Amino acid sequence: MDAFNEIRAIPKSRTILGAAGASALNALGGFAAGRVRGILAGFAPQYKGAGTIGVFLVSIALRYYSRAESGYDRVIKELAAGMAGFVGNDLWLIVRALVGWGKWKPETAYGAGDVVIYENQYYRAEKDIPAKPSAEPGKDARWVRFETAQGYSPDEVSAFAQALVSNDALIDGLVKEQLLIFGPELAQCAGREFNQQEADQIYAGMRDSLKSVVQKFAA
Repeated sequence: MDAFNEIRAIPKSRTILGAAGASALNALGGFAAGRVRGILAGFAPQYKGAGTIGVFLVSIALRYYSRAESGYDRVIKELAAGMAGFVGNDLWLIVRALVGWGKWKPETAYGAGDVVIYENQYYRAEKDIPAKPSAEPGKDARWVRFETAQGYSPDEVSAFAQALVSNDALIDGLVKEQLLIFGPELAQCAGREFNQQEADQIYAGMRDSLKSVVQKFAA
């Protein structure tokens, strides 16, 4: 139980054992991500990267669910981190765009190699672009269209989310899959088994969080 005592202290733990526990949870999140990717790739083979995009949505949902940072929430955040790392750099660009970090801004200076998103398309600066006069991507030759390695765009993420949003059975199944994998670790970190009411509350909370995330991206 010493290791789990340390894991419960994440991210406050400063010991090697705590660091090892956090890395183990990240790895477990990566394992779960592989399972999720397979399920969703089979569900929607017509969508490019459906499995990877699905992992991205589930990882956000887990982090959203654990936003209170109480009890075992820190453990769930470590699991979510492992899932997010599994999907790689392409979706990082989409996250940046979602929160406004990657959107092109007029009268802003950009350096060579900077990547921005403009009208749901990615552009890379071929050379330094000063703040004035404004250089609009798609119209100024210094901006060149940029495709991520897998070619994902915000529109593709939205299209997949729209396909998933009305499929309650699949969303429920994804949550149950996560609890089958994470449940024993959550119980150990809590120091006891969950009763049925507590298990139902965790399930309902994770399900509602996933639905909220999918609906956000589908909008």
